[in-house]
Amino acid sequence: MADKNMENMNEAVEQEFTFSDEQFNKVIAEQKAERMKSLRRHKLPEKLTLEEALNALTKTELEDIQYNLNLPVASNINRVKKAEMVEAVKPEVIKFAQHWFVSAFEEQKDIFDYACKHKGLAGDLQIDDGRLDYLRGIGIMYCGLSDGKLVWYMPKEIQKEYGKINNAAYQQATALNTEVIRLASGLVFYYGVMDYDQLYAKVCYYIDDELEFADFIGIILNGGCWFDNIQAGKHELMYAELMNVEALQAEQMKNTALDYADLPYNKVWDAGQESYVESTGAYRALAQFLMNKCNLDVLQAAEAVRSINIIIQNGYGMKEIVGFLKDQKLVLPKMEETQELYGLIGRYNNTLPKWVLKGHTEDELASMPRQAVVRVGKKIGRNDPCPCGSGKKYKNCCLDKNY
Repeated sequence: MADKNMENMNEAVEQEFTFSDEQFNKVIAEQKAERMKSLRRHKLPEKLTLEEALNALTKTELEDIQYNLNLPVASNINRVKKAEMVEAVKPEVIKFAQHWFVSAFEEQKDIFDYACKHKGLAGDLQIDDGRLDYLRGIGIMYCGLSDGKLVWYMPKEIQKEYGKINNAAYQQATALNTEVIRLASGLVFYYGVMDYDQLYAKVCYYIDDELEFADFIGIILNGGCWFDNIQAGKHELMYAELMNVEALQAEQMKNTALDYADLPYNKVWDAGQESYVESTGAYRALAQFLMNKCNLDVLQAAEAVRSINIIIQNGYGMKEIVGFLKDQKLVLPKMEETQELYGLIGRYNNTLPKWVLKGHTEDELASMPRQAVVRVGKKIGRNDPCPCGSGKKYKNCCLDKNY
């Protein structure tokens, strides 16, 4: 099942597949508990001013905002007074908000609209939504305890800046931003990774509106922090489940004769949805087999196939897939059933749009016509001396090799 491209990626990727649900859930639970402990240290300010919001933060949290806003950071914050940090950060947060709001998405706009309609308070937000930490890390939203309840809010100064641009044109802009990031996400779902120049050209092909490259980058960087299915790098956008971006880029560059797969708008749009699964016939057959033979429910079967997809897309082969199946106790007692399962996995592999193949499937490549080799120069007869200089007849030397 694994081809040479996959084998090369296997050598480059060193991460082991240890799909332990118990360990994973434990780590997540610990992270959530630590996050809530950190957030609940703050009290809701009385006047909801930006200065109050910043003063409620720790020096480390203020330093995080400085870093995220690309501001100078002291080599040792212990030697810097907190009041000095607040004084330095405050005007920069306002200045940053003026530029950042233009990259916002419709979902973010809904949060800001709700907060502004309720005097800055957004008490109905899900407190376990980790994306809110991103808004806090750039100084847009903050949180504090009120009567034992954690409440998110937007400081008055930030509300004022938001009110300056929140009109009908801004609503159209956030709709375009949302379309752009979803299309970009859909493209890397199929391609795995794409540098910003190529991605910009692809996205502009799909949309009707004019979009400046600088605005596009702002949208992408915002999306990389807001959505879980993508990650924004320094020069490229990648799908979140890609483990080694350099290895994939190296393999894609070797396939210079292979263009990126042509994808219709609707297909890219659908794939841009978070947790998207392309439900092909091979996917459904594999999932159905796992439900019937391994007693998995629908969600468990979908997660198992998703894990197999991750293994394949990251350049691994049957060895790692078999290891995953053993870890999940998905081992079948009968050899006939095992062979049937392996056949379904092979079929899924061959019909899967692969990152290393720039969104093409193995089946598509197999059906593509091979490029004809055009030879130039004087024709050599079978009994002529071989042009390699061996002294042998052409038919007994390089003829077979050339053929």
